[in-house]
Amino acid sequence: MKKLLIALTALFAYIGASAQCVPALHNLNIFNHLAVGAHAATTGFGFEAGTTITNWVELRAGVSIMPGFGFHTDTEIEYDSYYPGYTDSEYNKEITLDASFKRVQGSVIFNIYPFGKKMGLFLAAGAYFGGSDIIKIKGHADPETIDLMKNPYVQIGDYQIDFDENGDVNGALRVKKFRPYLGIGTGHFVPKRRINFSWEIGVQFHGKPKLYANDKTVDLSEVTDDDTYQKIMDKLTIWPVLKFTISGRIF
Repeated sequence: MKKLLIALTALFAYIGASAQCVPALHNLNIFNHLAVGAHAATTGFGFEAGTTITNWVELRAGVSIMPGFGFHTDTEIEYDSYYPGYTDSEYNKEITLDASFKRVQGSVIFNIYPFGKKMGLFLAAGAYFGGSDIIKIKGHADPETIDLMKNPYVQIGDYQIDFDENGDVNGALRVKKFRPYLGIGTGHFVPKRRINFSWEIGVQFHGKPKLYANDKTVDLSEVTDDDTYQKIMDKLTIWPVLKFTISGRIF
């Protein structure tokens, strides 16, 4: 994603430099300015590069990084039974699960100024992509211990996540990789002067989240009779975005 941002900045700079040499494009304010910015948002911290496309539209593209904060919890390995010849006391059945909210997303967004850029009110339309895992859970147990158990798994609420052949357990709450975005805000990403502050509020449309275990979809109807969790996930089809940006014009 960082390489993508650098490439986009270089591309915008090249287009802008080319537009400077074409009087018609320059007079119409098409690709004749370049800005870069940093933001803090509900999508994490990130950077963007942007350019002008006429006096009513700006194009910006960037990367948002959600820090890898999370939590750890210890739980016991569950299983149907031991294979013959072994007892519960012979091996450590405790496992540490690590949950992380770390997430990297790319974005391409148009700022549309319906009343002109002097007023500063804009509508944002575009999309976020990548970073489909909202939360990831992982753990590891001694494969020798796992080999002694029939159907080993860890229990999280009403749901179970099985171990793979390496003694690893992985789970994730996952949404669509491509997520349309709509928002509204004030300010200019490409400032008239050198520095500008802007803010916006909007939503990503990420569809119904799905629960995955070891990269396989978990059918909640098969693991629990209580469909409360599924009903909640079915309604969480959007991700709210609140963003504050400081940007500076390069030329």
